[in-house]
Amino acid sequence: MKIFIPIKENSQRVHRKNFRKLRGEPLYKYSLLKYAGFEVYVDTDSDEIYDNIRNDRRLSNVLVYKRDKLLVGDKVSVCDLINDFIKRFQIKDTIVQTHITSPFITGEILHKAKNYMGEYDSVVSCTTHHTRLWKKEDYGYCPVNHNPMKLEQTQDLPTMYEENSAFYIFEPEDIVRTGSRIGKNPYFFNLKYPHNLDIDTEEDWKIVSVVEK
Repeated sequence: MKIFIPIKENSQRVHRKNFRKLRGEPLYKYSLLKYAGFEVYVDTDSDEIYDNIRNDRRLSNVLVYKRDKLLVGDKVSVCDLINDFIKRFQIKDTIVQTHITSPFITGEILHKAKNYMGEYDSVVSCTTHHTRLWKKEDYGYCPVNHNPMKLEQTQDLPTMYEENSAFYIFEPEDIVRTGSRIGKNPYFFNLKYPHNLDIDTEEDWKIVSVVEK
């Protein structure tokens, strides 16, 4: 399998997120170092990240390349980056797409998840919930997974699966054909705390920093 990781220089919600230090390493290196022994491809628009990865002998397993200028921007879909990666390197192997902002994902976790390929056509990381959920419609609030008139124990409620975007596993021909990382027969791989942590806000960063002390 080949691991594909897009890394931007700019972060919209957490300033300089990818360059902040965890255990003395910038976030992008902290995460990449967990994949020693794997074939990793990094797509980046950052000269700093590009140069630092190329010059770090610990990351000799990482092939870093500069993003196509037509694909630079906050509104560019990661699926467009994946398709560019597939065409650029003529990828035929199973792809694992993950993010450095999920710093507690490990190569061992990805291997376990990859083992579901074959029986399923894709694997999606998720967080499962057994709780009473509601959604707001134009007419007000309505229950999602329970009947408010019939009180049930939360453990007896239907399992709800939150797509947490920590990683996706799929075949290159499928995303080229459909434009989606999730196939018709996906397996939802449950990540528990702290593996499901993702840095999306300043509060997330504080939590990750405390966990990794």
